[in-house]
Amino acid sequence: MNISEIILEKIKRDHQGKENAIKRKDLLLYCNYLTYNSDSHLMGSLTDRELRNIYSQLPVISSSDGIFWPIRKEELNEFKFYLKSKAIPLFNRYKMVAEKHRHLMEDGEVIQWNLF
Repeated sequence: MNISEIILEKIKRDHQGKENAIKRKDLLLYCNYLTYNSDSHLMGSLTDRELRNIYSQLPVISSSDGIFWPIRKEELNEFKFYLKSKAIPLFNRYKMVAEKHRHLMEDGEVIQWNLF
């Protein structure tokens, strides 16, 4: 079992629903404790960034409440709106930069200004 599978299994087993979310720092401690006390040579100590990269590839929700396996439609909808609130400002920044550097665009290339 690799570290991604272990994280996913733990979240599915112990952290179903927002009310049972695990804080990122606690998940990091759990992972590092596991790897330190394991003969399976999962990998060395995880950094916070490595952990974020791992769970961003998993079908789990991460929010200010922590990381959890969604069990209600409302949790999934909240996650969608959370991600949308992050994406729009990033896309608006891209639009501003692209507008100022149109000369870098291919001839005839159209800048698509709608994100959704």
